[in-house]
Amino acid sequence: MISKTAKTLSAATALAALAGGFIGAGTAHAQVAQLSSANPNLDQLVQKGWDTYTGAVLGNKGGMLLKDLPKDAKPLAAKDVKEALAQPLQAKEDAAITLTFTPQGRLNYDDGCNVGNATYKVNARGGVKVGAFAETQRLCDPTRMNKSDELKSILRAGPAVYKLNDDTIALGAQGKMIEFLGVA
Repeated sequence: MISKTAKTLSAATALAALAGGFIGAGTAHAQVAQLSSANPNLDQLVQKGWDTYTGAVLGNKGGMLLKDLPKDAKPLAAKDVKEALAQPLQAKEDAAITLTFTPQGRLNYDDGCNVGNATYKVNARGGVKVGAFAETQRLCDPTRMNKSDELKSILRAGPAVYKLNDDTIALGAQGKMIEFLGVA
C-alpha cells in the first residue's frame, strides 16, 4: 500500500511535469535532438517558420522599437559595416537593450528580458547575417517580450546597417529599423 507521503509526492511530481510540459521546460532540447536525427531538414523547417514569424512582426504597423526606415536612408557599404558595429550598441528607445558585435563574428545581446548570443557575418552587400540564437528563456512582461520579438525579428531578417547621423546607427530590413546609440 502506498503511503500518504508517496501519494502526495507522486501528485506533486505529476503536476510539476505537467506544468513543465505546458511551458516547455526541460524537454525542448531532447525533442529537438530526436527530431533533428529523424528529420535532417528540421533546421530548414524551423527557419521557414521564423521567416514567416519575422514577416508578421516586421509587417506590423505598430512597433515599440521598430520605426519606418527613412526613404532616403542609404545602407553602409560592406567595408564600413564592421567599423560601425565595432562599439557596443544600445537601443535608442530602451537603454536595457544592448548589442555587441565582436571582431570574431559573435553577437552578444541583452533584450531587456533574456540574454543570448549568435554568430554573425557581413555579406558582400553589407547585410548582417545572424546565425541561430542561444539564449535564456525567461518569461517577461508583455511589453518587454514585444520589444524582444522586434529585436530578434530585425536581426533574423539579415539587416543592413545605416548611419543616420553621428550618434545613431540603425539596423534595418523590409522598410523597418531599430535605432541604436554607440556606448563607450
